[in-house]
Amino acid sequence: MEGGSAGEADAVHRWLDVGDVAEVTKRRKFVVVADGEATIVIVAHDGGVFALDNVCIHRQRELVKGVVLRDRLVCPGHQWAFELATGWEAVKEECQPTYAVRVTDTGRVELDLASRTTTLAAEQGDDRSTPHV
Repeated sequence: MEGGSAGEADAVHRWLDVGDVAEVTKRRKFVVVADGEATIVIVAHDGGVFALDNVCIHRQRELVKGVVLRDRLVCPGHQWAFELATGWEAVKEECQPTYAVRVTDTGRVELDLASRTTTLAAEQGDDRSTPHV
């Protein structure tokens, strides 16, 4: 777990508090609105918390309405299956934008709005998931 406080900002990060880890885990999948316009789907799965753009890159469907299957979020439109940790869709070889997520020392889940990436995060050596919660 990483430390930090809700709302912490610096030149590299813009952390947004999305809730208590127990609440996030209980809700499993939900949308947060960032900066009044961007919608981000938060997914708690298999002990981790992940964040992806809520609007699918393929047909602009809401991913929050999809299902989580084998560590992937499946779009309800045309069943593109995005890896939770990286946003990678292996069949089409495209990435759904993802965000870094952390759990603070006080048990708050935060996502970094400045970390949005549209490339395979694993290639960059960046782990998008939280440690197991």
